[in-house]
Amino acid sequence: MAANPTLSNRPIISSEVSEWVSVPASWRIKQAVFIGLTALLAIYYALGGYRSPATESGSADNLSPFDFAGFILFGVLIWLTTPAAWTVAVTTFQEAIRRRWVTVLLGFAIVMLGVSTLFSFMATGEVQKFLRDYGLGFTLILTLITAIFLGTALIPPEIERRTIFTILSKPVTRLEFLIGKYLGLLFVLAMNLVFMIIVFLFAYSVFVITREQGLANALAADGSGVSRMGLFFDVWNLGKALMLDFGTLSIMAAFAIMLSQFTTGITSTILCFVVYFLGQSAPYWERLTSGTGDLSNTAKPSLGPGLTAVINFVYFFLPRLDRFDVRERVINDAPIAANYIIKASSSGVVYAAVLLAVAYFAFSDREF
Repeated sequence: MAANPTLSNRPIISSEVSEWVSVPASWRIKQAVFIGLTALLAIYYALGGYRSPATESGSADNLSPFDFAGFILFGVLIWLTTPAAWTVAVTTFQEAIRRRWVTVLLGFAIVMLGVSTLFSFMATGEVQKFLRDYGLGFTLILTLITAIFLGTALIPPEIERRTIFTILSKPVTRLEFLIGKYLGLLFVLAMNLVFMIIVFLFAYSVFVITREQGLANALAADGSGVSRMGLFFDVWNLGKALMLDFGTLSIMAAFAIMLSQFTTGITSTILCFVVYFLGQSAPYWERLTSGTGDLSNTAKPSLGPGLTAVINFVYFFLPRLDRFDVRERVINDAPIAANYIIKASSSGVVYAAVLLAVAYFAFSDREF
């Protein structure tokens, strides 16, 4: 699927009711391979992959039919990524990285992560906990800014400049256009995240090796020092936590594209940040209205049934972004199990698919 096919040589059959675009057989074969790999991962998960290894966390040791919705929807996304959608994605990626502010923001993030170990004097407790928290939090916030500002500005300018007429006059359906824009945005976020991960993990590794006075000492899990579980454990755990951040970015990118179909750019941006912070605090709202304990018992009478119903309604539609935030586990040297990553990723695919479906229905009804 690495080819960049042109849009002008593909036949199209269209009508007022439906639109169909032919896809080369070679492309469908590649899609079938990726869908097959997804199916194998789902089978592995069903046969026992949902259980945590003995040495890792057991926070996701359950098998839910909802988990497999993510595998199915991911396969659907692969199938809908036609050559036209891929071309739109590549074009979107190229246009995005040409934006000066995207490059400046990435450069700023790389510099700040590269010199992150210089801020260790700010740690009031253990240095390694501060550095992990700083690296994970800073990386997520900078890429989140890119996801929201780019996501809200991908489609509206195409309509305002009327370039949408030129694009849709080619053999490109509105669904292919929307999927291509979303994938192009994900490519940008993935690129930024990879650069930040490499720089931060390198800076953290150098810091640990220096503090432990040698690579051998840094790799040893002695339960003390800067790297109590060993440098390899730290880097692997941090890498998995940063990969989970991509789930948050995928959801927020889809949410930004969806909101851009209904509101102006500044309104969409503000709402995206509001939803992000509400999504991160979703467990708090759940415990407040539906849980047990002193907080819930105190809040329920004062909130009243009406306000409680409103909070429960909002909570139901909020994306559970807290599922992708594992900073507490990383900071406290707790492992992140592969089954937890799969479960969280599956829920992220479901959230993103629903948001993109809403965006498509709104986009398909627009007159232009």
